[in-house]
Amino acid sequence: MRFLSRIIEYCNVMSKYGHYSRVTDLSCSERRDLAQFCLDYCIENIGLPKRKSTPKFSIVKGKLVGTYGQYHDNKIYVYYNECKTVGYFIFTFIHEYAHHTQNLKNYDKVLSRVGYENHPLEIEANEVAKEYKQDCLEQFRKYIMSYDE
Repeated sequence: MRFLSRIIEYCNVMSKYGHYSRVTDLSCSERRDLAQFCLDYCIENIGLPKRKSTPKFSIVKGKLVGTYGQYHDNKIYVYYNECKTVGYFIFTFIHEYAHHTQNLKNYDKVLSRVGYENHPLEIEANEVAKEYKQDCLEQFRKYIMSYDE
């Protein structure tokens, strides 16, 4: 009977926190828990830069279509309505955390010269997010399942 209940719980977790599950279906509290998990995951797996404090985060409804997140003044913003899926939410959070680890001193100068898509720091942040997204998602699912035990 325990096995059956674990299978049912796993199916519930997958339907709520699967890669393609909708972030807008999560409660505000669940989105905040997901973001806190992502932050803890990033600190543990990517590392916290020396001379920088732990970034804050804000999970809010975005107003600009196509803007998924932003990093500004030691704060990560994730626009959950733009991210749409849990997988993209995690990708965005990790991408913005990667900016926290970067030297952004000349970001705007390079941006004006090469544009967003070709910006080396954006390319690097995308690579970091691609590298860690799936593992973070799997770890979060395990965390949610163990939380109920």
